[in-house]
Amino acid sequence: MILSIAALGVWFYWWTTYATFEYRLQPVVILEGQHVSPDDFLYPSADMEEVGAAFLNTRFSQAAGLQNVPLTLTLGWRSLDTVASLYVLTHVDQITTEFTVESPDLIPLDLLTNAGIAHNVPFDVHFTEQPLPLAEYPVGEYILHLALNDAAFEVRLNVTDTTAPTATAVNKTIRIGEEVKPEDFVTDIFDASPIASVTFVDEPNIFAKSDQIVEVAIEDEYGNSEVFAAALTIILNQAPPVIEGTQTIESLKGNPIMYRQGVTAHDDFGRELDFEVDSSMVDQHEEGKYTVTYKAVDFTGLSTEIEVTVLVINVDPEEVNERVDEILASILTDGMSQVEELKAIHTWVRRNVSYSASMGGPQSVYEGAYRALRDRRGNCYIFYSISDILLTRAGIPNMKIVRIEGTPTRHLWNLVNPDGLGWYHFDSLPTRFAFTSQMYMFTASDAKRYSRQLTEVHGSPNFFTYDPDLYPEIVEE
Repeated sequence: MILSIAALGVWFYWWTTYATFEYRLQPVVILEGQHVSPDDFLYPSADMEEVGAAFLNTRFSQAAGLQNVPLTLTLGWRSLDTVASLYVLTHVDQITTEFTVESPDLIPLDLLTNAGIAHNVPFDVHFTEQPLPLAEYPVGEYILHLALNDAAFEVRLNVTDTTAPTATAVNKTIRIGEEVKPEDFVTDIFDASPIASVTFVDEPNIFAKSDQIVEVAIEDEYGNSEVFAAALTIILNQAPPVIEGTQTIESLKGNPIMYRQGVTAHDDFGRELDFEVDSSMVDQHEEGKYTVTYKAVDFTGLSTEIEVTVLVINVDPEEVNERVDEILASILTDGMSQVEELKAIHTWVRRNVSYSASMGGPQSVYEGAYRALRDRRGNCYIFYSISDILLTRAGIPNMKIVRIEGTPTRHLWNLVNPDGLGWYHFDSLPTRFAFTSQMYMFTASDAKRYSRQLTEVHGSPNFFTYDPDLYPEIVEE
C-alpha cells in the first residue's frame, strides 16, 4: 500500500511536470506599439479551448520585426514552455507625391515599412476610407485611414508641386522703340498649377541699336520658376522722319498762334512722332513775317527740320471767314456736287474781283482775301487767296500751287480735288483766251495748252510751269 501511494505520487509528478499535450499556436501580426495578449497566440479551435497561455517573460521585446515570444501553456495540472512568433510591423508616417504626376494607385501594403518579414503569414491591411487616385489630389496635406487587422492607423499624404513651368522660347523682331511684353518671347507655357507671373529678368532696351538676348522668368503659384532666353532683333529706321501739314501760318496780331494745329510727324515705319517747334523768333504782338522751325527726331536718331513762315497780320481771320460764309450761302444750294460748287465759286470770283497788277502783294492768304472783299481788285495772289478761303470753307479739298521760281513771270493758282475725282487746276484770274470758261477745273494737258496760247498771245512763257514732284498727281486728260 505504501508503494502504491509512492508510485502514484511519482506518476502525478511526472504527469504534471513532463507529460506533453497537443496544442496549436498561430503567428500574430501587430502594429508597433499595439497591445498583444498570450491568448492571441492560441489557435482558435475546439481542441484549444481548455489550454491556457501566459507570458514566460513579460519583458520580451515588442520592437519592430520578428520576435520570439516565450509562452507557458497549461492544460489542467499540466504545463509546458514553448515559443510563439510575433510580427511587429511599422507603417510610414507620411508619403509625398508630386502634383498631377502619373503615379501608381495607393496600395495599403506599401504603406507598411517591413511587411516583407510576414510574407508567409496571413494578415489583413486595408483602407478604411477609400482614397482618390494620387493624380487627382490637389496640392495640400491629407490623412489616409487604414487598418492592420483590427488596429486603425493613419498615414499623412503630402501632395506638393516642385516642378517648374515649361515653355518654348520665341525669338522676336521689332522696329526700334516698339513695345514688347514678356509673353512675346515664350509660347506653349505649361504647368500643372496656375501660372503666377511671366516677367522679364531684366527689362529689354527697345531703343538699343543692336540685337540682344532677353530672359523671361515664368513662375507658378507655388514659387517654382524657370528662365527662358530668346533673341530680340531690332530694326533701325533707314530714312529721316517726315513732317506733314506745315504751311504758312497767318495769325491776327495779338492772338495766340496754333503752331501744332494740323501738323504731324512720323518715322519711316509710319509711326507718329512728337516734334519740337522753335518759335523763338516770332513776336505775335508785332506785324511782320517770321520763321519757325519744326524738328522731329526718330528713335534711331535721324532728324528732319522744316522752316515755316509765320505772318502776323492786322486782318481778323474770323471776320474774313464770316463774310466768306455769307457769300457761299448766297451762291451754293443743297444738293450741289462739288464740281458744281467749284463752278459757282469760280464764277463769283470772276464777276466780283477785277485784276490790277498795280495792287501790292499781300503778306498772307487772309490779308489777300480781305483785300479782295474790301477792294474787289488785285493781283494773282489776291485771286488765289479769296479762292483758297472760299474753297476751304466750302469743304472742297484744295492746295496752293506755284510756278517754278526763276521763270520770267510769276503766278499763283489753286489745285482742287472735287468729289474725289482727282486733282485739277483751278485758276480764278481773268484771262483773254478761248478756254476761260473751263478754268475752274482743268487738266495738266490743258495747262500746257493754256501756257502755249498765253505765250503766243501775251508773250508770257511758262505761265503754268510747275514742279510735278511737289504736288499730287494731276489728271492728265
